[in-house]
Amino acid sequence: MLKAIGGLTAGIFISCSVIAQPLSKEAGWELTLSVNAGYSVGESQFDTDHDNEITNDLNNSGQSNSSVLVYPLGRIQYTLENLNTQFYLGNSREQVSTAKFQYELGMIHQFADQSKLTVAVFPKLSLFNETWEDPFVTNTKRQSTDQKVGGARIAVDNILGTGLTFKYAIASSSIDDELSGQSQLSDTSEIALLKRDSLYQRVEVGSSFPISQGVLLKPAFQYTNRNADGDANSYDQYTGQLSLLLFKQRHTLITTINAGVRLYKQENPIFNDKQDLTHAGIFSLYFYQRPFDWQHWSWTMMLGYNQENSDIAFYDSKGVIISTGMVYRY
Repeated sequence: MLKAIGGLTAGIFISCSVIAQPLSKEAGWELTLSVNAGYSVGESQFDTDHDNEITNDLNNSGQSNSSVLVYPLGRIQYTLENLNTQFYLGNSREQVSTAKFQYELGMIHQFADQSKLTVAVFPKLSLFNETWEDPFVTNTKRQSTDQKVGGARIAVDNILGTGLTFKYAIASSSIDDELSGQSQLSDTSEIALLKRDSLYQRVEVGSSFPISQGVLLKPAFQYTNRNADGDANSYDQYTGQLSLLLFKQRHTLITTINAGVRLYKQENPIFNDKQDLTHAGIFSLYFYQRPFDWQHWSWTMMLGYNQENSDIAFYDSKGVIISTGMVYRY
């Protein structure tokens, strides 16, 4: 379950930096640390929780699983004397406002016209990323294996001061022990269609619209292409996204909704059908600065929900997470 909704847990790093302003109040090093606790519940055949090891058939979306989460997060950054260039290691503040989570090494530069360029790389890590060697094994325990994802991204925000945004990301994904379909199929050409090692590319365009003082609306459109070694796992995905940002004194509330479709290239040979799906989700983050007038501290609460409905019931999934945490900045 943690893998399925891990992208929601980084929201604690968001700040008013989503509105154009200097990258930092002063030059030098800054450190952000947090400890968070939460509860998650979800349903997916690809959740490697112990209760989901055995599936009796391939016509269901897996067991419902819940768990208590406790997790630390952190970010370190260095800002140059001009306050317009910053290097960081950890989570990107801009990414987490829309529930995208990864550890990055990156650089941000803000130009005189308030345009902002971000370039970042994220290494191949297996943290929180496990999957089944062969998800289609029935009536016996499925064995888990690590899935590693790494890549790079570039973003240009507030282009020429217009509020327009362009983002591009590329990532590769690999499975340590790929046995997908071998329990159900004997034809090697059909088994090859289920290989999951992939190259992902995503393009996003968006804009920002101030509605009133302290209220910002951010619509965006994303196109994602997955080029998998197995054509049954290759797809094109189209997603619409809308974020509402509210700022008042110490309070920040950010809510993002998204919905879209995913269209697969070829039929899955086990089900003789494409696993085309629709997906939707909502992510909301509340951020309160200086609780009890504690300098350098903030308190956050987050709630997220996501759901995927596939033409093949085996690929249906849904998940909910609620989390709270304390953040320390120095």
